[in-house]
Amino acid sequence: MNIGDKFRPDPRQKTVYFLYLALTATIPVIATLIPVIVVPALAPEIWRTAWLLISLPLALAIAIVIFVVYWVRKYVDSIVYTLSEGEVLVERGVWWKMKQMVPYGRVMSIDVIQGPISRKFGLGSVQVHTAGYTGPRGGSSGPGARGAEAAIWGVKNFVEIKEAIMEQVRGRPLFAAHKEGASDVSLEILKELKGIREAVSK
Repeated sequence: MNIGDKFRPDPRQKTVYFLYLALTATIPVIATLIPVIVVPALAPEIWRTAWLLISLPLALAIAIVIFVVYWVRKYVDSIVYTLSEGEVLVERGVWWKMKQMVPYGRVMSIDVIQGPISRKFGLGSVQVHTAGYTGPRGGSSGPGARGAEAAIWGVKNFVEIKEAIMEQVRGRPLFAAHKEGASDVSLEILKELKGIREAVSK
């Protein structure tokens, strides 16, 4: 992993998402399919007059699945990761483009996560956490409930990526370099926070 190189999720990440989609969509599709099969056989007169209404839920379910399949392919193709000399950069988005930049000096901890399906494909994610960031899930339930400020999903070399980030984080002042003339108290606080960060990373 070279600093400055751009990289993307493994193509198999799409398959992982499709498997999760299949697990999620199977029950709704079957539930909407049953009336389409049962009603014509048991009540043909009702089917002749209300076939459109009975078939509508199944058509909607299929349309949603097709849309999600299309969106997943576009979404995964839109993701670009970069470990620059100063920050972790994540770019993604199909219609709304998003760019997350996390300076190494703000990183407090890094987690490596593998779901049950991702593990079968040898893929994982690297979650980069910073001090005080709550993310979309909020932080009221403690550190374990906080979302990562930057997440590198669906990569095969997730351990190597974590080590590359940690290599950049080590030795950097927490919250970047302090300004000249900072008080002794501020310097002591920075030292304490840096010690906490190093302890958490271990």
